[in-house]
Amino acid sequence: MKLPLLTAILILISVRLYASADTTLTTQRFTKKQLNDDVTFLVKTLESVHPNVYHSISKQAYQKLTDSVRRVLHNNMTDLQAWPVMARLVGALSEGHSTFNEPDSLVSYLKAGERVLFPVIIKEFNGKNFVVRGDLSAEYLLLPGDEITAINGIKVPKLVDELSSNTGGLKMYRSIDVCRNIVSYLALYHINAPYQISYLRNGKSENAALNAISWPDFRANAKTRGKTFLAAANYPQQSLSYLDDRTAYMAVNSLSAKPETFKVFLDSCFNQLQQKPAQKLVIDLRRNAGGNSRLGKMLLGYITNQPFRMTGGVRWKISQEYKNKIIQEAGGKAPQDWGYYLNSANGTMLTDTNIAIKAPESNPLQYKGRVYVLIGPHTFSSANMLANTIQDYHLATLVGEPSGEPANDYGEIITLKLPNTGFRFTTSSKQFIRANGNTKDNNPVLPQFRVADNPLTSQDEVLDFVKRLP
Repeated sequence: MKLPLLTAILILISVRLYASADTTLTTQRFTKKQLNDDVTFLVKTLESVHPNVYHSISKQAYQKLTDSVRRVLHNNMTDLQAWPVMARLVGALSEGHSTFNEPDSLVSYLKAGERVLFPVIIKEFNGKNFVVRGDLSAEYLLLPGDEITAINGIKVPKLVDELSSNTGGLKMYRSIDVCRNIVSYLALYHINAPYQISYLRNGKSENAALNAISWPDFRANAKTRGKTFLAAANYPQQSLSYLDDRTAYMAVNSLSAKPETFKVFLDSCFNQLQQKPAQKLVIDLRRNAGGNSRLGKMLLGYITNQPFRMTGGVRWKISQEYKNKIIQEAGGKAPQDWGYYLNSANGTMLTDTNIAIKAPESNPLQYKGRVYVLIGPHTFSSANMLANTIQDYHLATLVGEPSGEPANDYGEIITLKLPNTGFRFTTSSKQFIRANGNTKDNNPVLPQFRVADNPLTSQDEVLDFVKRLP
């Protein structure tokens, strides 16, 4: 089933751009003291909640960064001026679950009728350039598939780093957020029109100057030009199909289903694989941003009888902030089954590194053929943990590109709010040690066969490669 035209056209734009009908531009202004107090609150809260806040930046370097942020802040600063300055304090943690959320007033600003919107929809970042999905500008100079190499003189790889400085994670993972929110981020980081676009068309360098457009023009041009754009994929959460007589293909695009629902899906798939056997099974995690790691463990019980563990250990920071979250979600009461956390002293760590390596329970539906698992920069969080378990215990053959974050990663997130600006930020409270227990390995999950898909072709080069494997 195809998506409605406008939804399909705008699928790479942040939902916050069209989730509100309010077109009134409201600007908040703050005193320097209010902004500095929020910086103090932010830093202290990150130190209180995160299990290893200085894992990627030293405390001394972070203090220098904090001082530099304070020097930029001034009286009568608007929220849209203060946000990119303060956002660096979260992005510097270089951790994919820690991010500084866009200001609430941004939607009103972008939809207020002024010509402030970047007029190009980006399909993806291919490691070097932005791939154009569609041009909504009045000039209408770019074609779907053109590769933008620079905007206003800033090379795209550098631009990705600048526009994603509010969040952590590896570059290719951060680039996904940039592509989805290119309109928001260019506005927030004051990269304004006229946009001087350097791009490649069929390998030849070209230049174009595009003006910003208004929200009404954005919508209108998207509707009239959408049929010419590169298609937006619509993927189900899970599915099973056959690529050919020898190869079954299972897409697992999310681990957010209820466990009982996911088990029904797995039982159905592996029953079908017994009724219609395939020599090899391809499990695709390239679009899986995670969910519940329990589902990943369930999946492994259908493809292996080898012993494994999903993590080499966990370290969970005790903080009053997370205690407040637990109590709030329990309706203001202290739930009995959270006593182990609520009764621990703030600032201490709950640590478990004695996680046993165990074989899964006997499963009559276990698949006996060769298994290939596809991963890439979108493979994140619990899907990253699943891929790491497969890597560390050699449970299947990994194919594709490196995952979106290190195998030693973080999670169990909490979202908090700054008292004066109201800016929201998210961070982790728990550290997950990679499955083999090696805490010094900072690599993402690495495939045994490194193959990239070309976004400009209708083929899936990764799947084509796997089909040729024995």
